[in-house]
Amino acid sequence: MTRSSPLSTALLLAAASPLALTAPALAQSRGPVEEIVVTARQRDEAAQSTPVSLAVFTAAEIERAQIESIAGIATRAPGLVVSDPFGRFNPAPAIRGLTQPGVGEEPSVGFFLDGVYISGRSSINLFLDDLERVEVLKGPQNALFGRNSFGGAVNLVTRKPGDTVEGFIEGGIGTKDRRELSVGVSAPLIPGKLAARASFALDEYGGFYSNPVPGGPDIGSERSVAGALTLRATPTDSLEAVLRVSYAEDDDGQPKGWYLATNCEPRLVNGQPSGSLSQFCGEIPDGVPASMAANAEHFGFARDAWRTAATINYRLPLATLTSISAFNAETNEFNRDNDYSPALISQAGQLTDRWDASQEFRLLGGEGGPLTWVAGASWYRFDNETERRNIEFWSGQTATAGLPRTNEETDSLAAYGSVTWQVLPDVGLTADLRWQRDWKEFQTTSLDRNGNPIALDNAWTMWTPRFVADWQATEDVLLYASVAKGAKSGGFSTMANLFEEERSFDPETNWTYEVGAKTTWLDGRLTANGALFWIDWTDQQVVAASTAGTNNNFYTNNAARSRSRGFELEIAAVPADGLDLRLAYSYVDAEFRDYQDPDYRDIPSFAPDGDISGLALPRQSKHQLVASGQYSADLPVAAGLGWFLGGEWLWQSKQYTENSNLSWIPADGKLNAWTGLEHQGLRLTLRVQNLLDDRSPPVAVRFSEPTAAGYRRAWLVTPGDGRTWTVQARWSF
Repeated sequence: MTRSSPLSTALLLAAASPLALTAPALAQSRGPVEEIVVTARQRDEAAQSTPVSLAVFTAAEIERAQIESIAGIATRAPGLVVSDPFGRFNPAPAIRGLTQPGVGEEPSVGFFLDGVYISGRSSINLFLDDLERVEVLKGPQNALFGRNSFGGAVNLVTRKPGDTVEGFIEGGIGTKDRRELSVGVSAPLIPGKLAARASFALDEYGGFYSNPVPGGPDIGSERSVAGALTLRATPTDSLEAVLRVSYAEDDDGQPKGWYLATNCEPRLVNGQPSGSLSQFCGEIPDGVPASMAANAEHFGFARDAWRTAATINYRLPLATLTSISAFNAETNEFNRDNDYSPALISQAGQLTDRWDASQEFRLLGGEGGPLTWVAGASWYRFDNETERRNIEFWSGQTATAGLPRTNEETDSLAAYGSVTWQVLPDVGLTADLRWQRDWKEFQTTSLDRNGNPIALDNAWTMWTPRFVADWQATEDVLLYASVAKGAKSGGFSTMANLFEEERSFDPETNWTYEVGAKTTWLDGRLTANGALFWIDWTDQQVVAASTAGTNNNFYTNNAARSRSRGFELEIAAVPADGLDLRLAYSYVDAEFRDYQDPDYRDIPSFAPDGDISGLALPRQSKHQLVASGQYSADLPVAAGLGWFLGGEWLWQSKQYTENSNLSWIPADGKLNAWTGLEHQGLRLTLRVQNLLDDRSPPVAVRFSEPTAAGYRRAWLVTPGDGRTWTVQARWSF
């Protein structure tokens, strides 16, 4: 397949996007860039007045870009990366290069739905529907958000009902068995006192290649059904209560992937190369091998989840009291053909039952005055049970009987506060501080190297401050500087062959230093924001191999230190009526500063100590760029009939697949385009995803390939999807 270069893609985008259309000059424009309100500091503020680096997507932008997953958010929010080597199971998000080794159920980016933390790594990749806004907050957000928002936080805000009847219905069909249906309706039940909103969404995608095994599961297919009911009560002018109950069900086929054999770096035995190659060197190729398949024994990923949240806002004489109560429950099962072949060699799987409950109270006072303050406290409980479903057919195993069952419990208490002092009318100083105490327990039916049951418990205390100084230099220019501490909780290493001192690891921390500017120009028709950051990451959680055994011996410890630095730029412009242009770019330079990787001590390039200091952190792009635009205008052929044409270019530079930096996935460029007609609430859209048919693999990870004789080192490659066409119709009322 032809792979697009950044230059050729840019030229094609210029030809197809609104930038190439004849439009009035900038000076003739009358429409400003839309002002957006965010809650990045636990209060409603205009995004341009908030001294935090963030990317915000409104409901119109979410709909226009068809954002339905956290991966869809990441491709349009430079600095955020999501690696999904196993489909929607166990994603690995990272912000500003702070990539993780895939340890445990808690990622380094906190995801929140209407202010409620989404627990469990395999739960954050939920199907997104009926959203009012998405806020991507870059840099540590522990001080006010907590819960492992170590590198940043993503806040998903759903639509609330109002006092008018409004809604929409949208449907679509496309290539590769794409089918979409979504409905949302709001209406007052008691005018001025009680309103309700109901939503429903169905999304199906058949995958981009077929399974050659008769009766085998679809490869790469995804299906989601989601529904929600929201009640909003306003019995008095001072009281608002919102209850939202949602249910989602996912049913995906075998995740797409194939194994790439190693081609370099033979293992050293007594200082001499052996016949066992340990690495793949070079660029990961694209395409889908003809041998890629899935045996009929395996089905993919299935999940059903209930989420319930009640939010109460009560205005007191001197402050506003907010209460957020939540309970969530989920069951998911993941099974895949682990050898990615027609043969019955290996199945990898996991059954998970989890629930969490939380309660948060927050007071906000002093809004509009010289001293604005926030004080809050929260309680959180997470219970996570798993049962392994691995079956190694190559070794004679034929059933899951006797496989390990585990239970992990997390309890957390936190107290936090924030004070913003307007020292001068245009100068503000903010101090945030959070205290958090986590208790964790872990039990499993697995036995340790001495034949004893594994039962672990530990507790950690984290203090996470943040300090911000901001200066409103002019009415349209905000300058700020901040320093913040991020923390990600500790946890347990649970494999059998470990020494006791290797079973627990401590929290990791980072200090992030940031300066930024938010500017508005030309009477609001142009905004340009930028930020510079430097991150010092210490006590970094990394994976090592224990000498207690030769297998089942991987554990996590706090052995590394890294540094990340870079800058971010966002520009939005409305240069003419109907013309909307956006540009976002991030540069991230993240590297190990001090780390000796024990897995590399016996390969030629890194022997004898495995020192990888100075190498780039894997699974993150140094450059990410998003350019988008849309032009809308009336057609003279009929009153009220309009048309629109838009496009977006999503590009990222190469990513190293692992710590050695010996292999990488290539730069990836996707050009999406759409056009359509509108008339009195009706809209018809023709959309093409990946217009240039770029098949660059989105992710590749070091793995072990099951064979009829056991396991061997290989790279698991996720192939890139090709061009997809969709026709959509929407009626809004």
